[in-house]
Order: sequence, then C-alpha cells, then structure tokens
Amino acid sequence: MERKRVAGRFVREGLDGDGGVQGAGNKDAEAGSNAAKGPRPRFCRTFTRARVAEALPEIVERFVEEAKKGSIAHAKMLANLGGLDKGEMPEATKRRGKSVVGQLLEKMAREPEE
Repeated sequence: MERKRVAGRFVREGLDGDGGVQGAGNKDAEAGSNAAKGPRPRFCRTFTRARVAEALPEIVERFVEEAKKGSIAHAKMLANLGGLDKGEMPEATKRRGKSVVGQLLEKMAREPEE
C-alpha cells in the first residue's frame, strides 16, 4: 500500500484524493479565506459572543412577538433576560455580629461625657 505525500508530509487519502491537506501557500491569502470559514478554536467563544450580540435585537424582537401571541415559554425567557422575575430582593443581613471594638465604640458614643 502506497502512502501519498502532500507538501512533504505523508497523508491519508480522503474522498477527493488530496488527504484533506492543503499545500504550502501564501499566509496572507489563506488568512482571507479562513475569515470566511470561521474563527480558530481558541477564539470560538469570542466569535460566538460577538455574533449573538449582533443578532440580539432581532432575537429579542422575535421573543416579544411570540410572547404577545401567548407563548408562556417565550414570556418566561424574556422575564429572565430582562431581570423582571426577581421580584423584591430581601434586605441583606449581616452574617456576623459586631466586633468587641465596635461594641466598645458604640457604648462610648451612647454614654454622655462626665
């Protein structure tokens, strides 16, 4: 069985016979073609966030249309996105009591000077 070489490397032959490997070419020309294909794996989250941010007005508009038609799931999602479902937030309570120094300062402030 003979192995095929492309750009100085041994490759498996794919369905089209080129092994899926492109020959060495101009990096600038490849950069333009890669931009149309999508981002590199390490930039996928950034790319996805940017695309979602671009489409967000249209997405929200469609959610509003479906919620107006009576879709409970869409209305609930809009409430979650808009922060409407949180209701009244309970007042935050302190986790620990006052320190001894704080208690002493409070006691000194309450007692009138003699």
